[in-house]
Amino acid sequence: MRGLWTITALVWICAAEVSPEEAALLRQAASQPESFIANRRVAQFYLGHSQVPAALPWLEKAAHLNPTDYDNGYDLALARLETKDLDGAEKHLREMLSRGDRSELHNLLGDIEEAKGNVNEAAREYETAARMDPSEKNLFDLGTDLLRHHAYRPALTLFQYAAPKYPQSARLQVGLGIALYSTADYADAVKALCAAVDLDRADTKALDFLGRMYDVAPELTAEVTRRLAHFVELYPNNPSANYYYALGLRKRNLTSGLNGTEKQVEALLRKAVTLAPDFADAHFQLGLLYSDENQTAAAAREFEETVRLKPDWKAAHYHLAQLYEQQGKAELSRKEFQVFRSLKEDR
Repeated sequence: MRGLWTITALVWICAAEVSPEEAALLRQAASQPESFIANRRVAQFYLGHSQVPAALPWLEKAAHLNPTDYDNGYDLALARLETKDLDGAEKHLREMLSRGDRSELHNLLGDIEEAKGNVNEAAREYETAARMDPSEKNLFDLGTDLLRHHAYRPALTLFQYAAPKYPQSARLQVGLGIALYSTADYADAVKALCAAVDLDRADTKALDFLGRMYDVAPELTAEVTRRLAHFVELYPNNPSANYYYALGLRKRNLTSGLNGTEKQVEALLRKAVTLAPDFADAHFQLGLLYSDENQTAAAAREFEETVRLKPDWKAAHYHLAQLYEQQGKAELSRKEFQVFRSLKEDR
């Protein structure tokens, strides 16, 4: 065994260009192949550099040398999960649980059961973890699992408990917002997502959900638009930020009869498609904007790009058929109406 691991470490050094730190750790492991610490340090180096497959054999070796070391055991189970060795990860984790019942082991076992498609087993493990230790992570993971499997009412109950318990957690507010939306409480859903954005301005996921809900609570449109505007200031080159802010402005104008921001809306949408040329939703909104302004040719180009990117977008085919008809392109209009009738309803 000693000779094998010495050769293995030397192969790692010679097989590719390595940093001085990596080379030193590998040499140490080669000279001390039966040292748990030496092997553990190599594993930690690779984990620290997000090289999980490279870390795995060193974690295995360290576990062989010291089977009861908790941190190495946990890292080994997680590495096996991330490298899709689900059975190996579960077996190792259950061995660890037989030595000591800990909430984070149940939480990780929930991840493994979820990855294996064992929905009920995963739910039980997440719930066990949360009952043993109602930490922010354990509660979030349980709530997310409930949402994932459409258990919206239990998820809402959990997030209504968890969010006040950890008032500085933006992701719990996001979970609360999604649960509220899923139970048709749209106004409170928007309020929760606004709170999430206020807690963490850098949380793009919170802004993404908020942007998608910009029109479900008309009385809060101004609040949503204000936060989207701030997000564009923070991340001017984020395509979604520009897109959702444009939609917020346009919705506000259409519902209140305001004018004067059409050019700003156009500029935001154009920036979104410049940053992400395959952003079909932004092309579609540009088509609607140009249609309202009677810019028929420009609108047609945007709807053409929309259906190129998403051929099954029924509404885009309908608008394109109408525009072709206005342009006197009867055959193209007929074909688009034919496609429109053949498609199922949009999302």
